Amino acid sequence: MVQRRPAQPRNFSSDPDRPSFLEELYQGRFRWDLIHPFAEQEAADRAAGDRAVAELGAFLREHVDPAEVEASGRLPDSLYPLLRSRGYLSLRLDPSDGGLGLSHFNVFRVVQAAASHCFPVALVMGIENSVGTPAFWPVVPDGPLKDLLHRHQKLGGLSGTADTEPGGAANQHRATTAVPVDGGAAYVLDGQKVFVGHAPLGTLFSVTATVLENGTATNQVFFVEADTPGFSRGQWHEFSGIHGFPNGWITLDNVRVPAAHRLLEEGNGQARLTPAVSRLVTRGRLHMIVAPSLAVAKLCCRWSRQFVNRRVVDGRPLGEYEEIQRGLADSLAETFAVESVARAALLNEDQDLGRNTAFEQNLAKNIASVVAGRVADRTLSLMAAEGYETAASKKRRGAPALPVEQAVRDVRNMRISGGVDFLIDYWLAGRNILSYYYPEPDEPEAPAAPDASLLDADLTDRNRAHLAAVVEETRLFGLTCRELARRHPDRSGLAARQRALVLLSRISGELFTMAVVLARASGMTRTAAPAAGDGQRLADLYCAAARHRLAGYLRQLRDAASGEDSTDYAGQSAAWLSATGPHPLSEDLI
Repeated sequence: MVQRRPAQPRNFSSDPDRPSFLEELYQGRFRWDLIHPFAEQEAADRAAGDRAVAELGAFLREHVDPAEVEASGRLPDSLYPLLRSRGYLSLRLDPSDGGLGLSHFNVFRVVQAAASHCFPVALVMGIENSVGTPAFWPVVPDGPLKDLLHRHQKLGGLSGTADTEPGGAANQHRATTAVPVDGGAAYVLDGQKVFVGHAPLGTLFSVTATVLENGTATNQVFFVEADTPGFSRGQWHEFSGIHGFPNGWITLDNVRVPAAHRLLEEGNGQARLTPAVSRLVTRGRLHMIVAPSLAVAKLCCRWSRQFVNRRVVDGRPLGEYEEIQRGLADSLAETFAVESVARAALLNEDQDLGRNTAFEQNLAKNIASVVAGRVADRTLSLMAAEGYETAASKKRRGAPALPVEQAVRDVRNMRISGGVDFLIDYWLAGRNILSYYYPEPDEPEAPAAPDASLLDADLTDRNRAHLAAVVEETRLFGLTCRELARRHPDRSGLAARQRALVLLSRISGELFTMAVVLARASGMTRTAAPAAGDGQRLADLYCAAARHRLAGYLRQLRDAASGEDSTDYAGQSAAWLSATGPHPLSEDLI
C-alpha cells in the first residue's frame, strides 16, 4: 500500500525516507503494514541477551543486597568499578572497548533485569548506557571532544547529564550561562544544576547552558570535567524512592571549558545535536525509564499472583472474586502492552527494517511510566495494609518480605524523570502532531479502500473488532486535528489550549498502544507461539479498557478545544493564589 508522505521533514523526528507508524497515525492514516508482521527478536540475538541477563543476575545476587541498599540509601562503593569492569556500563560498545556489544533491545533487557533486582542499579546502568560517556563517544565526530570522551571511557569514571535547574526544566532557556572568552577559544560557565544523576560521584558531565552570540540566545551542550576549577558538588538529593541512586546538585562558578568540548554538528559549526546524538537521547528513555518501569510491572504481576494464591476470604480463595479477577487481568494486560511498545520501538531499529521509530521511542516514556504506575498502585491496593507495609517490617513478623510499597515509590519517579508526563504530552503534541496541520491543514484524503494487509491479521473476532475501531478512530483523529487547525488558524492560539494538546497526545498514545498489542497478538498466533492464546486475551483486555479511556479523552477534548467547558479552573486557581481573606480551605477552617 502506497501512502503520500511529505517531501520535507515536518519536525525534528521526521525522516522522509523512513516511514513511521506513529507519524502516519498523527496524520490520520493507519499503516498496519508498518507494524505487522510484528518484529520478533532474532534467535541468535535473543540467545546473546539471555546469557547477558543470566550473568548479570548472578553478579547482582553476589554483590548487591537490595534490602541493605534501601535501608542505607547507598549502593556499595565497590560496585561501580565492578560494573565498569564487567562491561555493564558500556553494554553497546564492542568488547575491545570494554563493552558487551549488545543490541539495543538486549541493552533494554539487561537494564530491566537489573531493575528487577535493585532499582538504583538499573538507573546507574540506564544513565551510563543512554546519555553517559560510553553512549556519546561512538556517535560524536572525530576531534578533541571525541578524544575527551574516549579518555574518560578508558579511565572508567561515571558520567551524567546536567540540565535541570532550581527554576525548573520547563523554561525555554537555561539560567546557566556560557560566555565566550579568548576570542571564542573557550567559554566560561556559571550556574547551578539540580537533580543530576551521578552528581556525587561522576567525573564528566554534559551541561546545558544559554549562549548569547550575535544577539541570539541558544541552549548549547558543553562537556565539563568534574576536576575543573570552579566546579563543585552539593550534597545528595533525598527522594521518597530510588534510595541509593547517586543524585545531587552541582555548581559552576567561572568554569572555563574549551570551545572544542562543545557539542556541535559535524562540518557546519552549528550548535545543535547531530542526528545520531539526537537518536541516542531519544532512545535513551527506553533504557532509563521504560525498562525499569516494565521491571516493576512484571514484579507486581508476580507478587499479585503469590498473594492471591495464598489468601482465602470467608472460606473462598481470593482469586475467585470477580473484582480481584478484573484487577489481575488488567495488570497482566497493561504489562503486556508496555512490553509490546518497547519491542516495537527497539526491534525495528535493531533489525534495520527501514522504519523511523523516533516518534515511538519518544512516546514510549509516558506510556510505560504511567501504565506501570497503575499496575503498581493496583498491586498495593490488592495487598492492602500488607502492601503498604515495608518489606523490612514484614520480614520481622515472618510475612513474605515483598517490597511493594517501595516499588510504588520507585516507579513514581519514572513519570517525573526525563520530563513530567503531562508536559511531555504537551510538547509532543505541539512539536510533532501540530506540525502536520500548520501553516495550513492538509485537505482530508478521500476514504481509502480497506487495507488488504488488515485481512492478514490473525485475530479473534473480538480483536478484529478492536482493530476496526482503531482504524476508524485513527481516521477521525486526523479529521479532528484538521478541524482544530481550521478553527485556530494561529498555531499559538491552539498551543495555548494546553489541555487540548495533552489530550491529543494521550489519544494518539492509546491508539498506538492498541495497534501494537493487536499486531503482537496476531504475530504470536501466526507463528504458533506457545502463549498465543494468552496474547489474544491480553490484547482484548487492554483494548477493551483503552476504548473506555479513549471515549473519556474524546469528550474532554471536545470541551477543551471548543472553549465550551464552563468549569472555572482559571478563576478558582487565581482566587486561591491571590487570596488574603477567608476561603473555604483557609487554615482556620482546617
